[in-house]
Amino acid sequence: MDNLTHSLAGALLGQMGLKRASRFALAGCILGANAPDIDVIAPLFLPVDNIAFHRGPTHALFGLPVMAAGTVALLWLVDRLRPSKPGTTPFRAWPLFLVTLLAVISHPFLDWLTTYAVAFFAPLGDRWYSANAIFIIDWVYWIVLGLGIWLSVRRWRAGAERPGRPAIIAGSILLLYIAANVAWSAHAEQTLAAALRQRGIQPRLIVASPPPFAFWQRGMAWRSDTQWGAGSFSPGIGLQLEPASYPLGLDDPRFLHARAASRQVRSFLYWSRMPIVVEVAGRPVLTDQRYYRALDDDSVPAAIRRRAPTASFQVPLDLPSRP
Repeated sequence: MDNLTHSLAGALLGQMGLKRASRFALAGCILGANAPDIDVIAPLFLPVDNIAFHRGPTHALFGLPVMAAGTVALLWLVDRLRPSKPGTTPFRAWPLFLVTLLAVISHPFLDWLTTYAVAFFAPLGDRWYSANAIFIIDWVYWIVLGLGIWLSVRRWRAGAERPGRPAIIAGSILLLYIAANVAWSAHAEQTLAAALRQRGIQPRLIVASPPPFAFWQRGMAWRSDTQWGAGSFSPGIGLQLEPASYPLGLDDPRFLHARAASRQVRSFLYWSRMPIVVEVAGRPVLTDQRYYRALDDDSVPAAIRRRAPTASFQVPLDLPSRP
């Protein structure tokens, strides 16, 4: 999920009333909601690739208390350098930790809802989990979160009774929206699985991918042990399954050589739930079904298709290897 959404989610938690827990509690909510994404700078200091490390240990169950504690430690330092004024809310470490931890937990929860997935048990487990329910940038989130925050801020400033109520209502609406999208994606995946079995195909993994803007539609990706295919699912039309299927390509000698020789390829495979080998402009490329041709969907605005990088989630297999 984008960091604007994470920040708004943290701010919404604060406006519900959690900001009264301690000095800097609102800051703890916003910083905590973004803290797990500190892993994006890990490749600058550690021998890791971003695609394998991002949404790993800092997003995992074992890392969340560490993220909260680090955020509280930073705010404690600010409190020592700039003491609070008499009569204001004092710094309370334990309540601040609990509030910040709740905000930190919101981060992998929102990320889990996307197709990119989260390694909840890293580094002890390498399985990636996703609900395939919400696009990574969702306009409904922005509207509901923004309205909930704005209305609650107005009530806090006016000294109104139950000032956090709009934020609580907004959070409840979002949870209903999330639940509906999780159920819709699950229904789409179950429908596709049944259709494939009728054709004599045993699916090993199916992913329903929400496109930008049109949250009610789904791009469908499926794979068996030997082949992969695609389709779409929408309320009025139902399931549309492309007639063609393609080999996974994971027995391609060029891929097998690159996997043994290249750390970049191995890192991509660690993260990828649906790896395939395809030809792009005559070159062998390792990619992931979830994002291969994802922008070809008619529901994606043409402006986004023109500006999006075409080589995203593609690893050429004919480049010099990086051990």
